[in-house]
Amino acid sequence: MVSVQPYVHARTADQAAAWLSELGDVPMVAVDTETSGWDPYSDRLRLVQVAAGPQHPVLVLDAEHVDPAALGPLLGDPGVLKVFHHAAFDLRFLATAGVRVSRVADTMLAQQLLDGGEKTNAGVGLAGLASFRLGMELDKSVRDSFGGREPVSAAQLRYAADDAVATLAVFDQQWRELVGHGLVRVAKLEFGALPVLADLQLRGVAFDAPRWAGVLTVLEAELPQLEEQVQAALVSPDTPRTLFGPEPVNLDSPEQLREALLRLGLDLPSTRETVLRDHREHPAVGALLEYRQVAKITSNWGGDWHARVVHPRTRRVHADWRQIVGTGRIACSDPNLTQVPKEGRYRACFGGEEGRALVVADYSQQELRILAAVSGDAALNEVFTRGGDLHRTTAAMAFRVAEDAVTPTQRAAAKALNFGLMYGMGAPGFARATGMDLAAAQQAMQRYFDAFPAVAAWLAEAEAAGKRSGRVRTPMGRIRTLDPAAGSVVTLSRNAPIQGAGADMTKLALAEVDRRLAERFGRDGRDGPVRRDGLVLVVHDELVADVPAADAEEAAALVTDGMLTAAREILGDVPAAVDAEVRPRWGQAG
Repeated sequence: MVSVQPYVHARTADQAAAWLSELGDVPMVAVDTETSGWDPYSDRLRLVQVAAGPQHPVLVLDAEHVDPAALGPLLGDPGVLKVFHHAAFDLRFLATAGVRVSRVADTMLAQQLLDGGEKTNAGVGLAGLASFRLGMELDKSVRDSFGGREPVSAAQLRYAADDAVATLAVFDQQWRELVGHGLVRVAKLEFGALPVLADLQLRGVAFDAPRWAGVLTVLEAELPQLEEQVQAALVSPDTPRTLFGPEPVNLDSPEQLREALLRLGLDLPSTRETVLRDHREHPAVGALLEYRQVAKITSNWGGDWHARVVHPRTRRVHADWRQIVGTGRIACSDPNLTQVPKEGRYRACFGGEEGRALVVADYSQQELRILAAVSGDAALNEVFTRGGDLHRTTAAMAFRVAEDAVTPTQRAAAKALNFGLMYGMGAPGFARATGMDLAAAQQAMQRYFDAFPAVAAWLAEAEAAGKRSGRVRTPMGRIRTLDPAAGSVVTLSRNAPIQGAGADMTKLALAEVDRRLAERFGRDGRDGPVRRDGLVLVVHDELVADVPAADAEEAAALVTDGMLTAAREILGDVPAAVDAEVRPRWGQAG
């Protein structure tokens, strides 16, 4: 149990300065904030708390009476580690108050790393962690009491101080565990990416709302026609009929869809998109996938969504970015920009500001290059080293033809094989994906493994290790606990280390790219709380930066260099490749 620690309520700059003068040389402090709401652009920063250990009272700085810039020298000191809980929130509010923080750690991210994707009773919230680790109870209901204009109460001050004390004590335990579990490298990686993502969210992305509204109007008009096309494609001689013709299929019913597809000769285990994609060449499946995409977009992003999603002050979209989900990837919500389709008419709605340009850069075949690195397969590495077309090379080996004789169909089959193996695809799945008979699919897969023997060995060992220990690791040490309820252990054992390493590479790239852009365009915002020139989107292995149009080519070179530097830490001798383009908008309208 952590003892109750005294605090200093600083309502004047002199009181804050007196506390700072007594601090001395400390290696680490915990920092927390209390705010009137959740939006750093429209809500107020009310308190900033700093805990420096039991030998010092907690500083509770009243931000409505004392400029938080008084804490700037401490929070900006790279020699002092600043520990937060859910730092992305606090960093954004501090930035809007003119305070930039360097060298951060985060107890929420640390716990997510320690849990390895497994849900625990303690969870990753500060109250749960404090209770479980420290026997300290935090009354989180007080958090919602800071929205008014009245002076802060003694209960609010006590709550604020206790949050900072708990954060420091929790991290003290977590750090020892991070060391013991071999998670220090990946923790430093996460902590390095954290401020970049906080700035990315604060910066937001330009959005052409009228253009989006126009696209959605067209889609809403197309939807009935697309549904008719699906219904027509699902008709077979065995389709039940009424007096008015073939009986329509309920497209929202998996059971009815499976029955209709079975009548067309497609016996599918489910109608999930991941299953349907393997059969997209079938007219009925292709029509269904197109209908579903449009239906999803009009349902989720139609109506007045384009108006609601734009921040009234910045006129930009500020999604809620989450740093660790699943295998370690970055995700976002409200809105989920990672789900914006790649088709140009959708992505062309982002960007487009006069005098600005977007650098759109992504890793080429990131996961396959990681597979070459982790497996150590010399033949696979050689393909990347000579800059060859891996899918064409694989097709030539699998189908026993010369590379210049590979057909588009054979290359597509080899692409399905290259990616499918990481997801546990066997010969039956390969046969379904390519239309080959089972014997031919088995022969093609065996030739693949003969050509890349170290890949075969690594996949087998990853599968065995996952089954044996119930968890896997990335090269940086990230742990992923395998939950059989989440899918096949075979698939998770093979794919989690690869996907996790891809997430590691992308997060390393965030820090490398941001550092280069900051050095070129300045580290602080000139006209606001965050530098305007910088990253605005991260979608799996793709980074998007918003820069002055006149400097876009130079910025593209900086982004590429940063991404290649980050990749070397994961790939080693396997060469990385980055495709970077300068565009006025995220996507190119057709």
